[in-house]
Amino acid sequence: MRILVLEHEPGAPTALLADWAASRDHDLDVVAVPALERWPELSEVDALVSLGSERSIHASPEGWIGEEIEFLRTAHGFEVPILGICFGGQALSRALGGSIGAEEKPEVAWRLISSLDPGLISPGPWFFWHEDLFTLPPGARLLAGTEWRTVAFTAGETGVGVQFHPEVDGDLARYWIELGRAKLESYGLDIAALEAEVERHAPGARAYAFDLFDRIAEWWGVRSPPIALR
Repeated sequence: MRILVLEHEPGAPTALLADWAASRDHDLDVVAVPALERWPELSEVDALVSLGSERSIHASPEGWIGEEIEFLRTAHGFEVPILGICFGGQALSRALGGSIGAEEKPEVAWRLISSLDPGLISPGPWFFWHEDLFTLPPGARLLAGTEWRTVAFTAGETGVGVQFHPEVDGDLARYWIELGRAKLESYGLDIAALEAEVERHAPGARAYAFDLFDRIAEWWGVRSPPIALR
C-alpha cells in the first residue's frame, strides 16, 4: 500500500507509524506540507495520513492549512482512505463540516477512552497532547470519547480522525515534554507526573499502535499478516 503522509514539522514525525508500515511492507511517501509547491496526485496513493502540528486551525484557515483542508475534502470525496491524527484529525473534521474549539489548557496525558467500536479502536491508553479539539462532522460516526470530548470518528467508509497520538513512542513523548517544558509548567502541569506516565505507558505504545493501524487498514480493506512485536 502506498501511503502519503502529510508532515507539518520535523518535531512531529511518523515514529511508530513508520515502524508499522515497514513491518507490513507498506510504502510511506512523507511530504513536508508547509514547503509544498504542488500537492501530490491523489491517483498515485492508496491511503493518506495527516500528522500532528503545533499550529491551530482557526475560523478562516489560510495558507497551507487552508490548502490541506481542501486537499482532505477532495480526497474524501474520491473515497481515498484517510487517517487524521490530532491536528490531522482536526483538519479532516473541518474539511467535512466540523468545527474546532480550544481547550482551557493543553491536555497532555495517557488516557483510556470510551470506545463505541472496540473492534476498530481499543480503549488504550492513548497518548494525548493537544490544545484544540474537534467536533463530530455532520454525518460522521462517533467512534470514541473521553468525558465530554469527541476523540475519534469515522466518516463514510474511508475516513478516520483521532485526537490522540497513536504514532508516539517513549522517545518522542520525552522529546515533546522537554521541548515544551516551560509552556507546560506555565499551565501548572506536573512535569514529573508526565514523565512517570511515559515510563509507565510507553512500553505498551508499540503494540497498541500496531493494533490500531492494522484495524484501520483492515477497515479500509487491506489485510495484514500477523507479526511478532518486538
